[in-house]
Amino acid sequence: MGGLVISADFPLGVYTGHGPDGGAERFPDVARLFSALVQAAAAGTLSTGDPEAPFTAESLAALDWLEEHPPDALVLPGHTPVAPGVRRFAYRKEGVFLKEVGKTNYKVTGRPVSDGTALGGPVQWVWDDGPSGTDTQVCSTLEQLCADVPHLGEASSPVRLTVHEGEGLPAPTHRRDRNASLRAVPGAVRQAMPNPGRRAELDRAHAATTLGRKPSASGDKHTTSAVPHAALPPRDHLRSGIFASVEQHEPDVPWTQVLAVPVIGANSTVPEERYVSVCVALHRALVSRLGPDAPPEITGRYAPSDAPPANRVALHLVPGDLPALPFSDGRDRFLVLVPRGMPGPALGMLASAVAGVRRVVTSEHQLTVAPEEIEVYDGAQFWKAPPEGAVRTWDAQPAVVVERRLKSKPPIRDVDLAAAWSLGNVLRDLEPAFTTKDPVARHAAVVESGARLRGRAFRTLTPTAYVHRTDRRSPIEPFRLTLTLSTVVPDRAILALGQSRHLGCGLLVPTDIPGSTQERS
Repeated sequence: MGGLVISADFPLGVYTGHGPDGGAERFPDVARLFSALVQAAAAGTLSTGDPEAPFTAESLAALDWLEEHPPDALVLPGHTPVAPGVRRFAYRKEGVFLKEVGKTNYKVTGRPVSDGTALGGPVQWVWDDGPSGTDTQVCSTLEQLCADVPHLGEASSPVRLTVHEGEGLPAPTHRRDRNASLRAVPGAVRQAMPNPGRRAELDRAHAATTLGRKPSASGDKHTTSAVPHAALPPRDHLRSGIFASVEQHEPDVPWTQVLAVPVIGANSTVPEERYVSVCVALHRALVSRLGPDAPPEITGRYAPSDAPPANRVALHLVPGDLPALPFSDGRDRFLVLVPRGMPGPALGMLASAVAGVRRVVTSEHQLTVAPEEIEVYDGAQFWKAPPEGAVRTWDAQPAVVVERRLKSKPPIRDVDLAAAWSLGNVLRDLEPAFTTKDPVARHAAVVESGARLRGRAFRTLTPTAYVHRTDRRSPIEPFRLTLTLSTVVPDRAILALGQSRHLGCGLLVPTDIPGSTQERS
């Protein structure tokens, strides 16, 4: 028994379609393909021509097979948004009249226009096992239906659908993960898929709008309140499928995933010196939800027989106006940093706990978060890429807290030794050269790797605000830090340094300096 592939080739090189929220889709999903085939079966060459019973037995068999057999894999081409970060509107006269200040005005209305996604090849849905037995005619029927589909998404997105069956299936880029949780890992693709009954659901929705009783002349007349609209199709008989990237490998960075949780309400702006306190409050909320079963990657409490890893789950608050953030809606966010090598069960518990927290409360601040809007990012590619020719530097926000008190070793200053010590602690599982216990040797190894450190004094009346817990015998010494990392870590990776790097302090925020400016300095 061979497989089956349906390929969607876009002659213009661009797919244009809207999701249920009105935003641009990256790729057409299985549900959109299915709807297009339903339309082709009802109005194409295989249609019976009867508006009340347009489907032939062959078409119904093919559509039923698609409802019962979701694809096993996807082949997704290279892609890029045609106009990233831009919302465009088309304005035209659509017969809208509004009464304004005693007059009836012919209004120009605007509609969002999706510029779509430029694709480097066809989008393909792959079934490892094609129709067999009594369903042997399904493939030929699907081939005829695909030939009758003019476009996927908007009419400006023409498509050529083809069917291939048998051996020689294309190598998939993504495979359906039947055990996936609602929180997809970076690189995964979510697609809406039809459930049994989806064709009947679409048929009923179409009949309700086109085959019902015709309106009377008075009921059909134009009014000044009438605006053009198209009802969204029902989605009761759809399910969500997660297709995980076939090439899943953990990047060589301290934190491999970032869960970004938007802050949607606050009683006041959180100043930098309170970042640690609100992150501690979030940490307590997560541990409280998990109870005694909370994994050590979250609590930081490891068994005496277990050697703690270099990093555990880290929590940070970032203001929404940072220029290099991957989101641009201006909202503050909590970032939940997932450490490299975190076991799957522990990651599932973390995701469950994050999804259950809606308020973060301290003695001074009350923050409301939206876990239903959580976004997952690759920790190696979290920040936006630097502009061409620019040099990326990093500033620790709000500061770095010394992990070990070190004396200056001329010509190396104590703050630079402390910075190199902290960088070595974070990267010790990835850079063996950084694990030496000699501070001067560690500083030399960091410098030889291409990193440049510039620590500065940080004057504050409340140094304890930048730590959660520390040895009472050791002074708390936060300091400012600017550094360049060369190739030590990817230039888009997320990183935090210092004693409080797991709770709101020491997050490295990028600053991009134009090449000409860097040369002059």
